[in-house]
Amino acid sequence: MFKNLFRERRRSDVVHGLSSHDASAEPVFTRFADDAALAFNAPIAALTLIHDDLQSIMASHGFPIGCMVRSNSFCTYAIDHPGVLECCDPDVDARFAHLPSVTGDPGVRYYIGAPLRLLSGIDVGTLCVIDTVRRLPASADQTAYLLGLARQASMALDARLDIWGHAA
Repeated sequence: MFKNLFRERRRSDVVHGLSSHDASAEPVFTRFADDAALAFNAPIAALTLIHDDLQSIMASHGFPIGCMVRSNSFCTYAIDHPGVLECCDPDVDARFAHLPSVTGDPGVRYYIGAPLRLLSGIDVGTLCVIDTVRRLPASADQTAYLLGLARQASMALDARLDIWGHAA
């Protein structure tokens, strides 16, 4: 329990450091979302930051930037997952069937997300791809590409922390 509280506190401190600057205006972060959507031929992709009870959409493709309650997101499950978290049929998965994005707009029927892990080992968010139609599981190449994009996005976030003088 204390390990989880400590991890959440560290995550929150780092995400607050990232959120104190308008990083969402930087095209480099939008490029990661665009590239992920393109690789999966999907209508939606997002780069999110997660802390406390919020998920902030820092950059997106086909989805508005903003905040949502963390407990209403797929990404809260993906953030501490060691690899990608994929769900090909969320409306029958007990973890996700009740989420507003599944039961309402945009009608999520596919999700795959990779954690954004900083060099310090702190997971601060996810890079995810969403579709409104059911899909087969991602290919090994797609999964590897998403993990690679997530690593690049994590490095860009680390660089922003260095520039802004925040330690992870």
